[in-house]
Amino acid sequence: MPMSLGMERCAHGMEPDWCYLCRIESSGTDPRAAWGLDAWDDEGDPEDRIGPMAPARAGYLAFLCSEFGDTFDATLTEGESSIVLDSFLAERMSDSQARTLVFLSQLLGAEPETDLTYGQARSKIRGLVAHRGLKSA
Repeated sequence: MPMSLGMERCAHGMEPDWCYLCRIESSGTDPRAAWGLDAWDDEGDPEDRIGPMAPARAGYLAFLCSEFGDTFDATLTEGESSIVLDSFLAERMSDSQARTLVFLSQLLGAEPETDLTYGQARSKIRGLVAHRGLKSA
């Protein structure tokens, strides 16, 4: 998926309309939350975790709801949000993630992975971003 000639590029060198890194940066969510870095505390059975969601988990879930076109429900418990988060992360990677993976892989001379879940693609992109030294990692 090479870029079209004459297309304006974002700060990451990609087409702004599909750059996953730009999506994270423009989401209004703390970047650590949008990457899912502070959202995990899944000890025990989700049905037993009846307290409210931690702020980082709520931010991450809000970002994923936006990504998947779903409505964010701030009233979910910690356990309920865990189930919803797991279901989002198990979905097939988004088109934005796929295109970002292709772009970053080409820069590194590697073959892009094409059959990833959303969660796997997020981790792979984060690793490639760190390798390139981009600010979104």
